[in-house]
Amino acid sequence: MRATRVVPVLLAALVVFAGSADAYVAEGHPWPGGVIRYYNAAPDQAWAVKRAVTAWNSSGAKVRFVAASASQADVRIEHFPRVSCTINAEATVGYSYHARVWIFRRNDASPYCNRYIAAEALTHELGHVMGLGHETRGCALMNPVGTLYGPALCPKAEPWQWKCGLLMPDDVAGAVHLYGGTTAPQTGASDCDLYPGIATPTALAVTPTSVSHQFRISFHRPSGVSVPAFLFDGPTPPESFVAGATAGDCPTDAHAFSRRSWNTTAGHTEQTYLTLPSGVSCVSVWAVDSLGRPSARPATLRLRVVEG
Repeated sequence: MRATRVVPVLLAALVVFAGSADAYVAEGHPWPGGVIRYYNAAPDQAWAVKRAVTAWNSSGAKVRFVAASASQADVRIEHFPRVSCTINAEATVGYSYHARVWIFRRNDASPYCNRYIAAEALTHELGHVMGLGHETRGCALMNPVGTLYGPALCPKAEPWQWKCGLLMPDDVAGAVHLYGGTTAPQTGASDCDLYPGIATPTALAVTPTSVSHQFRISFHRPSGVSVPAFLFDGPTPPESFVAGATAGDCPTDAHAFSRRSWNTTAGHTEQTYLTLPSGVSCVSVWAVDSLGRPSARPATLRLRVVEG
């Protein structure tokens, strides 16, 4: 699921600005007046283009991408010719005549050409159009390699998320250097869920068995969730659940316990067994979807186990 972005280097000069916190690369000349008129000739990518343009226009740098007609545009966004899906996008660098961005055709079933990859790729390529080069020393959208989960040198999103906070501080610092302005506070989440999470199990109950300290844990299985197919490299694994208990406070980390297979269908009662020590314990049960994402909260039940 790696998406590699490649850009032809059209200018011989390579200027690196490395401050105490910034390591952006300026590789092209900025656009006069800071206004870049663009025309989107790839209408299937309208959502991704909007995300990319909004990211740069709200960065705080004095640069603005403005939609224009084909005849009035400075840069044209278009599909790769004769290629439907490819693992890269390309762009001309900096202020130039007939500037271009080339992007694949959107296919939301593809791990390489879906709208989320397109949004990251187009934001990256518009960075090139502005005059930014590839950054290989630290976290930046302008890293030459990235995936759905973020640029290569950045902290990664969870497997069920994408890096929706498209710009990193280094990218904005580079734009401000080229065009002036002040870094704007970034609002919103940096990582966004790609689909709604699975619900929490309900009707949790704990009953003793004839075996000392062994308890039957019962609960209702929630409805399943549809995980986008492009998130899987192979067959879709089955959903599962996690049940665990700790003395005192309730468990809060589903990953601390082993997954268990469902033996019932959605809406029906599942049973499993736990051994609980004497004293106060708390039982937590999570549903887990096919990607391994647990329900946002567990079903919990606190109880006291006494001898006798």
